[in-house]
Amino acid sequence: MTRNAKERGSSALEFALLGIPLIFILISVANMALGMMTLHTMQEAVEQGARYTVTHGAGCASGSNTCAVTVGNIATVITNNAAGIAPGQLNVTLKTNSGAATNCNPVTACTSSSTTWPPSSDNSPGNDIIISASYAFNPMIAMFWPGGASDSFSTTNFNAYTRQRLTF
Repeated sequence: MTRNAKERGSSALEFALLGIPLIFILISVANMALGMMTLHTMQEAVEQGARYTVTHGAGCASGSNTCAVTVGNIATVITNNAAGIAPGQLNVTLKTNSGAATNCNPVTACTSSSTTWPPSSDNSPGNDIIISASYAFNPMIAMFWPGGASDSFSTTNFNAYTRQRLTF
């Protein structure tokens, strides 16, 4: 069967006009999904670190119990719950009501810390603990940019924050 001369087209031209923009949109949607998954995972990891801390409050460390929390314990909980996030790029800050702060930049720098946290002056029911984190997210679309220069796209800083109260 022969084609009518009016129905002939150029496959390369049609792909250039339709295919390339569709591929770009597909990659952009996948990049946005990866970014949102990273942000959600980071927020959940920070919340798990805070939950771990508040469930091991002053009442837990009193008497014969030996369940005091260290900065290393909290950093390990956050790292273990941050699946897919490079621990070497995740910065975490632990704060108390009195303003005492412990910076873990990156979080892996604190995993071996044996410092008790929160400090004894802030480790009582009713006090809040604050854990915040930041992560520099690099968009994957940069690898498709002409020249492959990833500095053509600025990184996006994702921030996570949680405040929880020691209840016992």
